[in-house]
This record gives sequence, structure tokens and C-alpha cells, in this order.
Amino acid sequence: MDSEDETIAARDDHEIVLDAQPGLTRAQAFNLYLSHAFSTWNARGYEFAAILFTAAAYPDTLVAAALRMIVVYLAMIVFSSSVGHWVERSPNRLRTLVSTICCNRGSVILGSFFWLLILSQENLLNGETPDATSAKFALPRNDILKGFIFAVAVAFGIIERLSASGNLISMERDWIVTVAGPVGHPYDLTNLNAVMRRIDLVCKLISPILISIVISVTGSVRIGVLYTGFTSLISIPIELLCARRVWNGNVVLQAPKSVPPSEPVQHSTDAGEVSRIEIRSWPSKLRRYFKGLEMYFTSPVWMPSFALAMLHFNMLTWRATFITYLINIGYSLNVITIARAIGSIFEISSTIITPRGVVYLGKTSRRSTMSSDESEASLLHDETLRDEESADNTQTIIGLQRLGLWGMSGQLLNTIPVVLALWAISAQRDEATGQDFRTLIPRLLTDTGDHKAPLSVGWSVMLFSFLAFSRLGVWVYDLTTQQLTQTLVHRTQRSSFAGVENSVVNVFEVLGAGAAIAFPQVEQYRWLALASLISVMASWCMYAFWVRSQRSHLVHWEKLGSKFCGRS
Repeated sequence: MDSEDETIAARDDHEIVLDAQPGLTRAQAFNLYLSHAFSTWNARGYEFAAILFTAAAYPDTLVAAALRMIVVYLAMIVFSSSVGHWVERSPNRLRTLVSTICCNRGSVILGSFFWLLILSQENLLNGETPDATSAKFALPRNDILKGFIFAVAVAFGIIERLSASGNLISMERDWIVTVAGPVGHPYDLTNLNAVMRRIDLVCKLISPILISIVISVTGSVRIGVLYTGFTSLISIPIELLCARRVWNGNVVLQAPKSVPPSEPVQHSTDAGEVSRIEIRSWPSKLRRYFKGLEMYFTSPVWMPSFALAMLHFNMLTWRATFITYLINIGYSLNVITIARAIGSIFEISSTIITPRGVVYLGKTSRRSTMSSDESEASLLHDETLRDEESADNTQTIIGLQRLGLWGMSGQLLNTIPVVLALWAISAQRDEATGQDFRTLIPRLLTDTGDHKAPLSVGWSVMLFSFLAFSRLGVWVYDLTTQQLTQTLVHRTQRSSFAGVENSVVNVFEVLGAGAAIAFPQVEQYRWLALASLISVMASWCMYAFWVRSQRSHLVHWEKLGSKFCGRS
């Protein structure tokens, strides 16, 4: 009873401080951004570095890279929901965030140690420059030991991904939502999400480039391993200091958060023991896993979340398979790097467009609602007039719904010319190399020559330009969907929802990897592009259906008709 009273009192205190100090100060926001920047810098850097380390450890095969990727994806599918559940049930926000930071940095440091052991075998040092300082240390070749150490490195990679996921869930679904100011505040939820995503996208662009520069300049992958471990080590005190500064200066974060009621747990007690040992059997864990899925699919925003997850099947993004395909058909690495950088600029611009778009479309919707004679809209308007804050929140949600539809529509419309350009380039390549579908299978079995046809400038410009525009649409949709899930999911389920959401995302990542393995030939990538277009269309249909179910329409056709009639 005492613990229940304390929990109720803590919740009352929490509600009081929410009213007392809304939003962040500039200093608190700076520390929050800095902590998040170091977290995403290390996560994005290690994500790319692990690919380079695996390629250097197994230079003559793609099996190790594919195996590592699939194992990590499967682990994320199985354990992501448990990570979200753990974040949800941790009452102390600072302790939760600190745990994820320490676990993530520790796994990177230990993983770097084992990568260093693998890459120090003497048969893998031939590619290093003679003056590289790391060449002084070498180990004898041992393939069995190498395989064992590789498994350990992959295991630490799984811990790194899970802890990074926990850190992101704690930050995006708990800290940001808690400290965000009301609508119109400089640090309201929309602006906080935009800046945090901008930091993520900048780190996604720069961190891998810096690792590549370090390896290229030193001529040693092992120096890249040391750089990765060292950056993780020095970022620990900075992240912890910044997080504690935000926590110390914000009474809202210090208040214990509401924790959902505990689930019934089996206990085993021996006659001679006073203490009870908590036992959670595999059936109970499985029931909790499916209970999480039930919570996810009964949420009011599962459709937008699922539609976003489906986009991770898309093969027309800057993933390893698409880059490999472009290199194989004749594009230089410089062209790919420039095109990817341009695409990153469009991605970052989505974080500037989204806050303004939400406000504009929300205000437009409010004006149209005030002038509409629809009964449902009138009831909604009458209800929101009771409370100005409620009206602002409703306006923001409508703006998110509308802008999300614009983003998804932009993604779909720009993917169509990308697929057409890719098919045209593939057809030109077929003509130049003298192949067609009737001779494709015999040629794959007998021909070992390198056929790279001249690439059309026009189709290439069309391919890369519309691909860049599509990245703008998908990230606008990502930002709006994130805020919809932050707003419309109950506060005691946000982190658990995010954990299950990560599992669903990785299901489509595995499906995409499996499709690339099933269709490995360059000539077959056009079909993967077509499948990507179908997945984007399916995502658009799902989100459009959800928006229509929420707003009873997609477009005000009568208003468009009146505008056209007025102009004529």
C-alpha cells in the first residue's frame, strides 16, 4: 500500500511540475542535442565501420557480410520489443539513458578489440602500407579461431544495435515527449523532433565519410578499428555529463514516470528458503512477445507505423545492395558519392520543411474546418474551442496527417521515374551487350566477361535527381509518423510500441536482404526495383486509407472545384 501511495503522489507531483515548467531552456536544449549527437555519431559510424571490417576480414566472399547482416536483423526482430518493454518499465529516466549509453559504448569498445584481433592475422596484413604503425603487430593465421572471434564480434554488434535502439527509444519516446513545450514554444515536440532528426542525418552523412578518410589516409583498416573504439571511449563522459545537466535542470524529467502495472510472474519457493526467486519461463516470454504485437496492432496509429516499416523493403535507397548494383553497371564511386551527398541534402532539408509544413497545413485545415458545414467537423470545432491548448494539439495532429500524406505521395511519385530510368538503363545495357531474356540464362552460365555498356546521361540524371527528391518525401513522412506515434500512443505504451515497431522494421529489412540474395544478378535488379515500387504503393494505400478513416476524406474536391471554376 505504501508503494502505491508513493507512486500516486509521484504522479501528482509530476502533473504539477508539468504545469510549472513547460519546455526547455536554451542551455538544456543544447546539452540534449549534444548528447544525442554523440550517440548518433557513434551509432552511424559503427554501423558503417562494421561493414568495412567484415569486408576486410573476409575479402574473397560475401557470405560473412550477408550472414552478419541477417543474424543482426533476426536478433533485432526477436529482442527489440523486450528493449522497448524494459525502457517502458524503468521509472528513472536518467538511469535508463545512462545504462543504454554505457552498454552501447562498452559493446563498441569490446567489439573493436575483437575486430582488431581478426584483422591482425598475418594473411590479412598484405593490403596494409609498409609504413603503417599497426603492421608491427601480427598474429599467425588460424581460421577456426578467426571464425570464433568473428562470432564474438557479431554478438557485440547485436548488443550495440539493441542498446542503440534502447537509447533512441528512451530519447525519442520518453525524454523528448516529456520535456517538449506546448505548441508554439521554441522547443515544442515538432521542432525537437526536427532538430534531433537533422542531427541524425548529418551524422549519417559525415561519420562514415570520416572513417573512410581515416582508413584511406593511414592505409590500414586496423587504424580504423582503433579510431572507432577511441571515439566511443572519449564520448562516454561527454554524453553522460550532457544528459545529467539536462536531467538536473528539469524537474519534469526528475519526477518518476508512470509505469504500467506489473504482469503476473511465476515464483519458485523452496521450503527451506525465505526469499523467492523470480522465474520467467519461455512460454511467458512468448506470451509477452505476442501481447506486445497485440498492443501494436490495436494502437490507433499502427497503420502509419506499419506503412513506414514497409518502406524499409525499398531497394531504391542508398543501401549496400543498390550501391553495389550501380558500381556493377558502370557508375564510378565518385558519381555515386556525389549523388548520395545530394540525396543527403534533400534528406536534411526535410527537417526544415516539416515543422513549417505542419504549422501551415494545420492552420489551413483549421480555417477550412471553421468554414465547413460538415457536422463532424463542426462538432470537432466546438469541442476544441473549449480549450485553446486542445485546439492547438488538434491542429498539429491534422497538420501531421496532411503533411505525411504529401510526403508519402512525393515518395511514390518520385519513385516511378526512378524505376523507369533504371529499366531504361538496363534495357540499353542489354542491347549493348547483345543479350535478351531468351539468352539471359545461357549467358549467365557460360559468359564470364565484363560487359559494361556506356551509360546514358539523360537517364542517369533522371535516376539520381528523382531519387534525391524521393528521399525528401520519405523523411517528411518519417518525421510526421514519429510525432503521430509520440502523440497518439498512450504514454505508458510509447516505449513498448517503439520496440515492437523496430521489430516490424527489421522484418522488412530481412525481406529486402532475402530478396537481394534470391535475385543476385545485376540483370535481375530491375525486378527488385519494380518490387520496391509496389511496396511504396502499398505503403501509400495503407496510409491514405488511415487518413481517410480519420478525416473522412483525403482532398477537399469541392474546394478545388470551386477554385478552378472561379478562375475560369
